[in-house]
Amino acid sequence: MDQLPESFPPNYKPSTHIAELSASAPIEEILSAIDRDGGVILNNLVSSEELRSIERELEKYVKGDRDDDEGFFKGLVPQETILIGGLVGKSDTLAKICEHKVLEELRREILTDHGTRRVEKYNLPYHIDPLLSVSLSFRIRYGAVRQRLHRDDGTHLIEHESKPYQLNHAAQLGCLIAGVETTQANGATMFIPGSHRWDDKREPRLDEVTFAGSSVLSDLCYSYATDVSDRKQR
Repeated sequence: MDQLPESFPPNYKPSTHIAELSASAPIEEILSAIDRDGGVILNNLVSSEELRSIERELEKYVKGDRDDDEGFFKGLVPQETILIGGLVGKSDTLAKICEHKVLEELRREILTDHGTRRVEKYNLPYHIDPLLSVSLSFRIRYGAVRQRLHRDDGTHLIEHESKPYQLNHAAQLGCLIAGVETTQANGATMFIPGSHRWDDKREPRLDEVTFAGSSVLSDLCYSYATDVSDRKQR
């Protein structure tokens, strides 16, 4: 990936959007939006005080270089972006947010596998709970080019075949929390509604992209936009 990703046309305006719901909305309504679009914006999931608390807890871990990056991040995340990994071990506030009721319900409904185990003449009910894979902070500084659109489950070499999509067979569920106000200009999350139902032959197009800040996503094409604002970072 030596070449920079394609830029958006000047004055690009999305032709689509993602649904916004309250974090206290019925879980069935939230699941329906994720099943339809691949993601949803949950308002009031995190308070302003919680965001300030996370910022204070992570401040001592901020550094300006990426010398210890592994190859994956060097190829996908611009060097202008500061990464902080292992957030749940560095921020008690964030660890508590991970246990939020609505996130617990979504993980249970989407990611928990149910079945039976054969134990000498008996079938025993069994379930496998999901595991936290990554807790990571992106601090996008001025001049960082956009990420290439991708699916996070590619890290597990998941193949997306042309067959009916089932939300409760999704490999991952991501929760993105915007620490500041995000816009298309300063590097907001960009994603394509409905791309969670694509097979691997379907390439994303920029004219399909819309933008958001905080959101819950499942198996769809997303990334973050180029920061062309005059702010130092977000």
